[in-house]
Amino acid sequence: MKNKKGVGKKILLIVLIVILVCAIADICVAETGARRIPHRFASAEEGKELLLANSEYYSRFSQKDIDYRMKKEGATMEELLRATTDEIRNFNLFEKYLMDRRIAKMARQLKKNGYALPKLETITYIKTDMSVEGSQSGYTHGNEIYLNSTNILFSFIPGASEFFDHLLWHELFHCLTRNNPGFRAEMYSLIHFTVADFDFELPPDVRENYHSNPDVEHHNAYATFLIDGKETDCFLAWIFTGEEPASFESTAVLIPIDGTDTFYLPEQASNFDEVFGNNNDYKIDPEEYMANNFADAMQYGLGGRNGQSYPNPEIIQGVMDCLRK
Repeated sequence: MKNKKGVGKKILLIVLIVILVCAIADICVAETGARRIPHRFASAEEGKELLLANSEYYSRFSQKDIDYRMKKEGATMEELLRATTDEIRNFNLFEKYLMDRRIAKMARQLKKNGYALPKLETITYIKTDMSVEGSQSGYTHGNEIYLNSTNILFSFIPGASEFFDHLLWHELFHCLTRNNPGFRAEMYSLIHFTVADFDFELPPDVRENYHSNPDVEHHNAYATFLIDGKETDCFLAWIFTGEEPASFESTAVLIPIDGTDTFYLPEQASNFDEVFGNNNDYKIDPEEYMANNFADAMQYGLGGRNGQSYPNPEIIQGVMDCLRK
C-alpha cells in the first residue's frame, strides 16, 4: 500500500511539473515578441479601486441605468457602486493558469497568421460575479477587462472553452480601439461608419432612457441610413424600454447627428442591414458589432466557424488585412 501511495504521489508531482512547464512556456509566448499580449491579474482589492476610478463613466448614468442594475426603483449610485465592488473576487492559481493558457493560445494564433496588433498596453484582468451587470460575460474600462467568474471557471470545458476564447478576443478589441483611434476608424469604415472628431450630444428623449455600455465610450461614429426614403446621417445609442426595472428591455436607436430631438428604430431604416452587414446580430453600435467581427476573424479566419463562412466575408477580410500591414 505504501508503494502504491508513493507511485501516486510521484505521478501527481510529474503532472504538476508538466503543467508548470507548459504554463511557463505559454506565458513566454504571450508576453514576448511583436505579437505579445501583455497582461496581469488584479487582486480583488485592486480591482475595486480600478473600478471606482472610472468615475466619468458612472457620472453619465441615467436613473434607469441605476434602477436596472439594482433591480429596483429609486436606487442610488452609492448602492450601485457598493454592490458592484462587493462582487469583485480574487483569481485563484488555477484560474490564472487557465487564463494564461488561453491568452498564450491567442498569441500563437497571431504569430501563426502573421498578424500584428496595434499598440497595446498591459491588459489588467479583473474577476467579478457580474450579477449587477445582468450576468454579462465581460466588459471593459480602459485597459481593464472584467470577466464573469463563472465563465473563467468553466473555460476549460469543450464548447465553453470556444465561447471563452471568443469573449477574450471580443473584449480585447475594445481595448485596442480605445487606445488606437486610427485602428478604430479603419475598423468602423469596414461597415460604412465615419468617425468624427467630437462626440454627438444625446437628445433629451434619449438621455432620459439611455442604457450605458462600458464598452462604448464615444458616440462620434455615424453612417448614412435611408429613413422614409431620405438619406439621414445617424449615430447609434442603446435605450431602455418599459417603465419599471422588472420590465426593462433595451433596443438600439438611430439618432440624427443634426441635433434634432428624435430617434428612429433600426427597422425604420431600409438599408440598416446593408450598412452593418449580417455577420452577427450585435448591431447596437459599430463598436460591439465590429468586436464580434474581429473575434470571428481571429478565432475562425475567413472560413468561419465550422467552415460556414459569412454573409459578408469582405468585413472579415478587411480585419485580417488590417492586421497584416
